[in-house]
Amino acid sequence: MDLTEEKKNSSKSIVFIVLGAVLGTLAAVFGALYVLGILPPQQKQASGESGSEDAQALPMLYYAMEPAFVVNFTSNPNARLLQIGFSVASKNPEVIEAVKKHSPMVRNNVLLVLSGQDPAALRTVEGKEALRAELLTEINKVVSRQTGRNEGAEDLFFTGFIMQ
Repeated sequence: MDLTEEKKNSSKSIVFIVLGAVLGTLAAVFGALYVLGILPPQQKQASGESGSEDAQALPMLYYAMEPAFVVNFTSNPNARLLQIGFSVASKNPEVIEAVKKHSPMVRNNVLLVLSGQDPAALRTVEGKEALRAELLTEINKVVSRQTGRNEGAEDLFFTGFIMQ
């Protein structure tokens, strides 16, 4: 009976030694792959949170609408000309590319919005802020209509504002 017990213990110890060697080798291989960058770390994705964290981590991109926009006012003798320069801002590079790609349509719609403005209202900060919001809305309409996605620029900044 001792002989059979010894064989069982011996075979069990061999199995444990082989199993330990295999697991150790696998751990060493995966560790080396991770350190070398071949095996990327898994990213944790909490439902709904990862998208907003990614958007916050991306840098803001700016696109200057050049040349500046110029419109004439015919109905107001105090202001005859409006020249506006602005930049569009977004963290999504696809939105900036869409604004660039569809800039003729964007420029057309911006000129139509500008030509319909009241010069007296544009003399106030509130009027300029309202115009900024209206221009951003118009640009986002063009982007979403042309791309088929419901996303657009996040902000718009005036870089020049001349009214004579």
